[in-house]
Amino acid sequence: MKKIGLMVGLLAIGILIAYQTGWITRLQNVGEMQQWFQSLGFAGYFAFILLSVAVAVFMLPGQLLAIIAGISYGGFIGGWLTVIGATLGSTLSFVIAKYFARDYVVERFGKSNTFQKIEAGVKENGVEFLILTRLVPVFPYAIQSYAYALTPMTTGKFTIVSFFTMLPASFIYAYLASDIAVYGFSKALLVKFAIFGVLLFLLTYLPKRYAKKHKITLKKEKS
Repeated sequence: MKKIGLMVGLLAIGILIAYQTGWITRLQNVGEMQQWFQSLGFAGYFAFILLSVAVAVFMLPGQLLAIIAGISYGGFIGGWLTVIGATLGSTLSFVIAKYFARDYVVERFGKSNTFQKIEAGVKENGVEFLILTRLVPVFPYAIQSYAYALTPMTTGKFTIVSFFTMLPASFIYAYLASDIAVYGFSKALLVKFAIFGVLLFLLTYLPKRYAKKHKITLKKEKS
């Protein structure tokens, strides 16, 4: 009960601080975030990683982080910062749920279709199911970190798979954002959008085909 109370308290405090300080709104403002990170200089790298970790742990809206990183630091550095921050955040969420707040996670989410589907998927297909669900956005990404903690999945496997499955999209978004910031919209950019769009499509289409071929069900069951 103490662990459950601590987990609930930390989550509540984190979310409350995010709302009270205006960070929820700031996370959706690319221009403001870019100026803030650049004003920090080299320390901005660490600030971005810490923010990415907080976004993952507290399940805050962080869909634009890769774009912000790309605009602020360029495609290469921005891509690495995005991957590192997201991986650390996912791993920390996984560790918290697995070793410190398992009772709370089970009580709060254990009966949901998402958790039951992931538990069954790992039991039947092991790490293969993690790879597929990381590439195919069937379940909310942040929730996956907590869900997989309830399975026999080890921290090492979860971290390694999360890192490599996040690499392609993180670098693509960061690179395109950086390209737009530096060169603006052009015919060359449209070609890059088309190429990377195909790559992103394949990153989700091929895993779906693989899952279908091997009879691995990824689709969520309705409540």
